Amino acid sequence: MRLLGCIAMLVAVLATPAAAKVDGPTINWRFATFGKPRTGTTLLEAIKKYVEEKTGGKFTITIGYGTFGEPKEFLDLLKIGAIHGATVQASLSVDRLPLYTVLDLPFLPLADPDVQRKVHDAFNARPEILKEFAAWNAMPFMSSLLPQYELMGTTTAPKTLEDIKGLRVRALGGAGNALSKLGAVPYNMPASETYVALDRGLLSGVAFPYYAYISFRTYELGKWMTTNLSLGTTAFPLTLNLSAWNDLPPQYKALLKEAREIAYKAQKEAVTDENNKALQTIKDAGLKLVEFGEQDLARFREIGGKPVWEEWVKDMDRRGLDGQATLDFVLKEAGEANKK
Repeated sequence: MRLLGCIAMLVAVLATPAAAKVDGPTINWRFATFGKPRTGTTLLEAIKKYVEEKTGGKFTITIGYGTFGEPKEFLDLLKIGAIHGATVQASLSVDRLPLYTVLDLPFLPLADPDVQRKVHDAFNARPEILKEFAAWNAMPFMSSLLPQYELMGTTTAPKTLEDIKGLRVRALGGAGNALSKLGAVPYNMPASETYVALDRGLLSGVAFPYYAYISFRTYELGKWMTTNLSLGTTAFPLTLNLSAWNDLPPQYKALLKEAREIAYKAQKEAVTDENNKALQTIKDAGLKLVEFGEQDLARFREIGGKPVWEEWVKDMDRRGLDGQATLDFVLKEAGEANKK
């Protein structure tokens, strides 16, 4: 009887249809990013694995970790079709994607990853944003959900906000503008260059989420780290070559949309897990953890929050762009998402 039961089970297994494969032409795409495989690139690896498995290797993706160009070149490479996708940071080249830098403003209510995703997805679908990317033959496909940025320094640990004055800090976009209100000197550079800059004394501080301090080893050079500054996040979308997307057969487009959902889930889990582990690693390394009082934080938000937003709107106005409507849209979407 046991043998008959095993045979019946085996027949049932063999009769179960295999996971449906997606058939189509043989295609290889090239995704450009920087650094090494890490938490922040989980979405790329998740998309690659899903697409290649579902097509039986007919649709493959090669991820270039610094091998297809530098971050500031990614939009140019997308425009000429040298790559099919890239992790783009608008704050590295504000003149190219000016409206998109609204997502880099400090103290936006986007700390929750689910809220961040809802806002970013809605924002990525706005006609003016699609037009901004289309100028580079590109389209924002999905965002990398990043946690709040904190500040690390190689100087004496600050006791008050005034002690941040004079800090030469790598901080992109709005985070850098907010810190400049405290007298810090922000520098705009790719994350992959920060270790050398710190080691040579060109920088005395860096603004990253916790896990990125581990990814780029910058915590090894630090003396202190803030734990509640919550500067905001940086928009870091996976951006696709528009012509390549339009040329894809429908079944491959549908497959990439499926992969996006898999990638969002994998990214959220990886970032949450690794950020917690990273903080423990930073503690174990002996960095002094700096926690500012609520009075200091409220003052920082007052001088480094809305004033920076207002300056950003004025800058967009000078460019002939409707910055206020763009900011209002983000705040409205965030408000609605935070209620749910």
